[in-house]
Amino acid sequence: MGAGYARPGEEEVADRVAAAGGDTTRVRLEGAHALKHALRFGADIEVVATDDQPGLLTLLTDLAPDVVDEVAARVVQLAPARWQRLVPRPLPSPCLAVARRPRVTVGDVLQASGRILVLDRPRHLGNLGAAVRVAAAAGAGGVLTLGDADPWHPTAVRAAAGLQFALPTARAEVLPATDRPVVALDPGGTPLHGSPLPTDGLLLVGTERGGLTDALLARADERRAIAMRPGVSSLNLATAVAVALYADR
Repeated sequence: MGAGYARPGEEEVADRVAAAGGDTTRVRLEGAHALKHALRFGADIEVVATDDQPGLLTLLTDLAPDVVDEVAARVVQLAPARWQRLVPRPLPSPCLAVARRPRVTVGDVLQASGRILVLDRPRHLGNLGAAVRVAAAAGAGGVLTLGDADPWHPTAVRAAAGLQFALPTARAEVLPATDRPVVALDPGGTPLHGSPLPTDGLLLVGTERGGLTDALLARADERRAIAMRPGVSSLNLATAVAVALYADR
């Protein structure tokens, strides 16, 4: 935080939080975990709001003492009525914040070192965010989502605990051309645990219901399958991602 930071007033903070949901250049952070990780990974935080400043700072003192001073210098207490207008559903902790959205391109994701997770048409923002969280924890190089689901949507950011800030994350309509090895997670593939995945590969994971499209399967250099008990049709998206990314760690 720069020396010239001036803490905004309650009305301005509330207006900026409300506007962030429809602003593609900003990210709404819901809950202390999202704010904690955003700060740890260099996010440009614009405002922090709460309806319980002592409670929020006490929680962060227990969970993330490394960010307490910065949050304390920024946080603005909102009146209960104003807070309730901003929070239509309960939050995991009394914290709302706004950060600038990183300027990450699809090219940035594909050029990152390490394995890249590619999620094909994820159907649920919560599952998408949980998969991002797993990818960050496993040390993946980046995450690319295909289709309409925005990995920076507030629901996805909340489910990822803000870990979109920890690795390049972007969205594309289709998978661009790439020279990197492409591995498709598919029930018809060879066993996942039979040999290591390419360390620089793209790992393609489809939806729980439909899997990967035929077009993406056709682009795969190899197909790998997670062994499952007969009669079990699929795994939750984030669970499948965890199994695959930790297969040879």
